[in-house]
Amino acid sequence: MPNRFHRLLAALLTLFALTLPVRATALDDPDLEYYTLETPHFYVHYYSGLEDFAHRVAKVHEEAHIILSPLLDWTPADKTHVVITDKTDTANGSANVYGRNRVVIYSMPPEPEGVLGYYDDWLRILVYHEYVHILHLDTTTEEAPIINSVIGKQLNPNQVLPRWYIEGLATMYESHRTGTGRIESSLFQMWLRTAALEEKFFTLGTATGSPVEWPMGSAAYLYGGFFMDYVTETRGQEFVRKFNHEYGSRLIPFSLNQTAEKAGGETFHELWREWTAHEQADALAKRIAVRAKGQTQLDFVTSGGGGNRYPTPRPDSGQMSFHRADLESHAAFSVTRTTGTDHDVLFEVNGASGPHDWTPDGESLVYGRRTIIENVYAFSDLYVRNLDTGRDRRLTEGERAREPAVSPDGERIAYVRNTHGSMELAVRPLASGPGKKSEVLVGSSKWPGDDERHWQQISQPTWRPDGKALVFSWWRLDTRQRDLWLYEFDKPAGERLTNLTDDAAHDLDPHFADDGKLYFASDRTGIYNAYVMDLDAQKTWQLSNVVNGVFSPRPSNDGQWIYVSAYTSDGYEIARFRKPTRLWREAPESYAGPARRDYPHVDTSDWVTHDYQPWRWLAPLFFTPELSVLFSGTGVGGTLQGYDPISHHGWALSALWTTGPNLTDSSSLLSGSYAYGALPVDLGVSASVRTFPDTRSLVAENRYIPFTERAYSLSGRASYPIRSVDDSLRLSTSVGVRFNEFLDEPQVDHDPADIEPRYPDHGFSGDLRLSLSYSDLEYYPQGVSVTDGWHTHISFNLQNDLSDTDINSVSLTYGLGAYVSIPWFDHHVAAIKMNGGIIRSNFPGSRGFAIGGYSPQDILTDLVLQQPSGQFALRGYPPGFTRGSQYQVWSGEYRFPIHNFDQGFSTVPVFFRRLKGQLFADVGAAYDGYLTDADLLSSVGGEVQLDATFGYFLGGALRLGYAHGLDEGGVSEWYLRYGGGF
Repeated sequence: MPNRFHRLLAALLTLFALTLPVRATALDDPDLEYYTLETPHFYVHYYSGLEDFAHRVAKVHEEAHIILSPLLDWTPADKTHVVITDKTDTANGSANVYGRNRVVIYSMPPEPEGVLGYYDDWLRILVYHEYVHILHLDTTTEEAPIINSVIGKQLNPNQVLPRWYIEGLATMYESHRTGTGRIESSLFQMWLRTAALEEKFFTLGTATGSPVEWPMGSAAYLYGGFFMDYVTETRGQEFVRKFNHEYGSRLIPFSLNQTAEKAGGETFHELWREWTAHEQADALAKRIAVRAKGQTQLDFVTSGGGGNRYPTPRPDSGQMSFHRADLESHAAFSVTRTTGTDHDVLFEVNGASGPHDWTPDGESLVYGRRTIIENVYAFSDLYVRNLDTGRDRRLTEGERAREPAVSPDGERIAYVRNTHGSMELAVRPLASGPGKKSEVLVGSSKWPGDDERHWQQISQPTWRPDGKALVFSWWRLDTRQRDLWLYEFDKPAGERLTNLTDDAAHDLDPHFADDGKLYFASDRTGIYNAYVMDLDAQKTWQLSNVVNGVFSPRPSNDGQWIYVSAYTSDGYEIARFRKPTRLWREAPESYAGPARRDYPHVDTSDWVTHDYQPWRWLAPLFFTPELSVLFSGTGVGGTLQGYDPISHHGWALSALWTTGPNLTDSSSLLSGSYAYGALPVDLGVSASVRTFPDTRSLVAENRYIPFTERAYSLSGRASYPIRSVDDSLRLSTSVGVRFNEFLDEPQVDHDPADIEPRYPDHGFSGDLRLSLSYSDLEYYPQGVSVTDGWHTHISFNLQNDLSDTDINSVSLTYGLGAYVSIPWFDHHVAAIKMNGGIIRSNFPGSRGFAIGGYSPQDILTDLVLQQPSGQFALRGYPPGFTRGSQYQVWSGEYRFPIHNFDQGFSTVPVFFRRLKGQLFADVGAAYDGYLTDADLLSSVGGEVQLDATFGYFLGGALRLGYAHGLDEGGVSEWYLRYGGGF
């Protein structure tokens, strides 16, 4: 028991390092040339083509430091590394202080209809958000900095906080310092208002965990951001500074309410209850105001929540298509008839961006979809799907194109595309393929990178019915707002652009109807509603008046309905309302936008740019000591680790020395590894020297004779993941060589009456491993496990004694899993799994495979150390019950949901997500010879699994099961396991 307690106490220290493990490798393009821009407080790392964007990033970071460092009362001891990437068409960023302060900036501007879409300068909001993370998480005082001076930046107490506080603090500041961002966003306000009105408002306990229910991962930003906004508005900014410094001084985490009470005199539990009442009252007031003006009644087409969006009329069909991305099924383009609310799937597709359009004949659908380029880049390209043949034709390749609009004559498509931190509006022939060059109408290439007009976000072009003009939603850095613009092809070059809406409102989702009127969504009342504009009369009318919000208004072909994407507390649904018989409600004036702010001047005169030099940052980042004093012996050692900021190089060096109980029988181990990640394939080498007492390998004089052995090993590995948006394929190989020698070869006196001495093998031996894995699996947020699909893996291993070619070992292991959803019950899944292996070996001591039940597990320690139980077992039999040179184990499982808890307990670091169960039957055998001659063992049983989160971030599954072995030697037993579930 004391030994277990000491192990657990030591393991608790890992809670201060709850970020992702150190990345030693990464997939990258070897043709990229990396550079570093050094400023007074930052190293900005970028690659060729991103020079202008990197300069903007560096300038805004220095600006952020000037503003935010005094607010949070913290200045990092070292410069922060900023890594810019443009390898994916995703708007995002991240920050980490584990090891070194590091920010990652994705260069794509956020789409206007997303949660990041409201901005006057999207890059400023992103940088401020991530740099708040750096300043907050880096705040460490008292003992932690002293410990970190020895072990590296591994103890960061402010990282052991609920996500609602970490992300909420950054979300609050991104808006407080810019006047835009999520707290000021009508969309984010809609999310919170709807939750309050539909009785889905999260408790503090639910927000503290990792909820299954919508908005899932975004809940930390939503609830945390508005809560921290309320706290600072009512209690002052000083509360945040005091809390961060107080919590950053604590080596024992989790005392949130105690720390909050010390910082401000009240607990978070009390503050959350007060804030909830405030938000509910505000939401009710808004609903009363809307209803007083006549609320639009919606007729819902879909259910299931998530992201059912982008309704689009299908020509000459009486149908409306939309992109279905709900929480319970495969993403797909679907269609509904305007005569009712039933809907059918057109085709399922992974990675589609959502906005789409039809060819004039209604037979083909044009859409954008994420693809993998050169195994490194995840870019969006355009495809056209013929609904009769079911075949796709690719229109672009690596062009980063999406949001297509087909011209009325079907000859051309307009679309938007990303360009190194900005965007362009382009047109190309629909009949052309990827090799055809497009014509750029509007975009970053029209202005240089030092001109604010260069930086743009363009969204959802739509053709005027005569085909002579386009309307699109446009944000530019120089205007600091999003408006609708008209581009007319037949006007002189300098007169083609006309601003249709020039105000602070967020205008998006434009669509021309056949009668020439322009439909769009806008938040000019503070709530997103549908509007229609007559361009000739220069008049705009409000079509809807809703409490929550509607987007993408599209009139049906018969003119009877307006289809929208409507927000609910479960996400977005396709809905419709009757088209007004007359336009009577003139559009109101927009709200006043935030005053343009003056930001600090940043002096760039002493900035330096040079080639990226990874060796400058390969010094040790971490030192992890190891010390144990037990009855069975003593051990002391440590590990040094380091990696460069862009994860091209990573290394580790470990040393360990152990002894027996009387400081005898000492062993030592020295090992090192290096990983290289600047290619589309991961490469690595490792080496070790081990000296140890061998007491069981030399048999002579009718006894085991101990001796000291030394083993040298050297190995190399390569792993090649073939990336795809549909499935996953990975090829891996490793090759190694080992040399064993006697250090004190014992003298053996052989008596003819004794058994013949058996000497251990020494000299050189080799090892070759080849493996392949493939998976095509579907998983949905509300599913209990993998829902459909299959996966397989196979590994080949050859070991050979290089000094004796007659001694070798060949083994093959393999596995297969298949899953199918049960159509009659929601979230019920049937699964079949198989694992097997075969070995042929004449190495001394080779014992083949052993199968049976689970080995004993120290659940508490394994939970803290995140060492889950394996899945492979033949349940209902003792561990290692039977052994052979071959084995196969088959499992059939029926999985089902029991209850979604989504329940936490204030700020207590325990959160219960969901309870689910399974019934199973196992069949297996370990044998020599043929499977037909093997004695099959079978068992049946069931499990109940609790998915939970501990310590705010430690996720896992607790499984309580019962298994009954049906054959001789079987047992009936209860078991409790951590991990290895479904």
